[in-house]
Amino acid sequence: MARVAVGALIGILLWPSMAAAQSNLPGAFVADPGTGCKVWNPHPLPDETASWSGNCVNGLADGTGTLRWLRGGRIFEKDDGGWKAGRQEGRGTQDWYTGRYEGTLASGEPEGYGILTLQAARYEGQFRKGKPYGEGTLVTLQGVAKGVWIDGCLTDNGRKFAFAVAPSACR
Repeated sequence: MARVAVGALIGILLWPSMAAAQSNLPGAFVADPGTGCKVWNPHPLPDETASWSGNCVNGLADGTGTLRWLRGGRIFEKDDGGWKAGRQEGRGTQDWYTGRYEGTLASGEPEGYGILTLQAARYEGQFRKGKPYGEGTLVTLQGVAKGVWIDGCLTDNGRKFAFAVAPSACR
């Protein structure tokens, strides 16, 4: 699901949770069909299921554990780390077949310092609500963009970069 597209705005990067956000489905708790334990999904996709391995407190994932997201019976995302009241919180990782996020999370989305590595790009820096926000560096095959990001947008030496947002958000 993670994709990299380069156009007039260089560096448009969408990773799984951000690509899913384009479906306009609201976040929701999803129950593991095997255990009944619920986990928060900030960007649900049709026909996806959750498989939780860890503690369940009051019906919600809690403590250290592993969450696997499946579609058609196949794993497409694996999340490890800390969970509180069903939401991935604190230090953790999210792995997809196209990349990896390692860093701090809040409600299952990047928040604070983190590193996102995709097949043709790497971003290291601050996030807020799943988007680059604050000091950060983006490295792609086309070059390096470094500076202060605001809601996924950066202007660097006259070039505009969109990261985890639509290019139109950075005009």
